[in-house]
Formats: sequence, C-alpha cells, structure tokens
Amino acid sequence: MISSTNPLSASSVDNANGITDLENVTPLWTPEAVIPPEILKLPVPLSFFRILRYLKMQRRTGWLNHGIRVETAESIADHMYRMAVMCLLAPTEEKLDSRKCAMIALVHDLAEAVVGDLTPMDPLGAEEKHRRERETILYLANQLKPVNPSASVELTACYFEYEEQTTPEGRFVKDLDKFEFLLQTAEYEMDVKARIESKDVDIKSFWYAKEKITHPLVKEWTNQLIDERTQVLGENLHY
Repeated sequence: MISSTNPLSASSVDNANGITDLENVTPLWTPEAVIPPEILKLPVPLSFFRILRYLKMQRRTGWLNHGIRVETAESIADHMYRMAVMCLLAPTEEKLDSRKCAMIALVHDLAEAVVGDLTPMDPLGAEEKHRRERETILYLANQLKPVNPSASVELTACYFEYEEQTTPEGRFVKDLDKFEFLLQTAEYEMDVKARIESKDVDIKSFWYAKEKITHPLVKEWTNQLIDERTQVLGENLHY
C-alpha cells in the first residue's frame, strides 16, 4: 500500500486474511497507473513539468510521522534544492564535477513525485520501493527522449550514479543527502526549543545518520552543526 502522503497515490488494501484468488491480486504498480489522466494527455515536456509540481506539494514523510506540523514540514523539493546549492561547494582539489553533483542532487528523489516519500517503516518494503522508483525514472526519461535525448540520458545516468554509488560525485551527494537531513533535524530541534514546534517532537534518533557520513568535508560540516546544536540547545548529543 502506497503512503497516503503522496498526492498521486491511490491506496489499495489486500484481503486481511491473505490473497486467496486471482481477483484479489493487486496489479503490478506502474507510473502510468497513478499519474492523473489529465497530465498523461499533455504534450511533453509540459506533462513532465506538471509532475514536478508534486515534489513541491509533498511533505517529507519522516517529519510528519514524528510530529512536525504540515505547515512547517519540508517538501521533497525543499530537500533537493538545498542539496543542489550545497553541491557548489564540492571540493575542487578532488576534481569533483560540481555541475554533475548538482544534477544528481536534483534528480536523486525525482521519482518520489510519483512513488511518494516512502520510509523504511512502510509496509511496501524496500525492494518494491526501489522497483517503483526505477520504473518511474525510466518512464520519465523515455518520455523526454523525443524532446531532448541528451536530457533523457543525463537524467537516467545521474539517478543511477546516486543509487549505485558508481562515481565520486554520486558518493559525495549521498553524504550531502545525509547531512541535509541532519541539518533539517537540528533546525527542527531548535524550533522545538523556540516553541515553533511541539515540545513532544523527539527526533534525536535521526542523528544515527551521522555515522554513515564518510567524506571528510561533509564530516567537518556535520561536526560544526553538532557544535551549533550543543550551544543552542544546551545539551550534548545523545541518540
């Protein structure tokens, strides 16, 4: 069942006692099945631009699940935009292509416009989540191919560089993804202290992500963030 936070999603529930006949089998999910017909009928690239709107509309599920208000919860587009700007600071001494990094940041969650922002707690499962995301990226790239073949190829290449971690740029952006997540975590914790968010919000457990950051520069930024958090909240980090 797709997360109900996706504006494009239509949830379906299997028989509570298990699937017992072919009539109850859920059809294989496809992007075309959830993209509204009025968008599918539009010419490309207008249809693609309309799909992008859902990245602006959809709030990141993890925040909503942990009590952050809908009004202040970041959208998927918010997350990717800040990551893309961070990519301008990709270390030149490592010969990282900052433009490629920015492109990877801008497409790494693009499929969520259609699939939704599914968390590890979602009953759908990681394998099916990744299948739907791959199907969506390939669908969108195929739609763009007649209009701009090079953009179609770049979109696909950047997505898989991130997913498969095959390039230095893909690995750098993966760490930026974790850092941006921690940055937003710290900001929401500070909002709780400022009484902008509910005092019941507890997202300390999200700091586990810092252990997965490997790039030296991103580690340095993370340590600076932790120092700021300690000063503002008046407490050391425990998670």
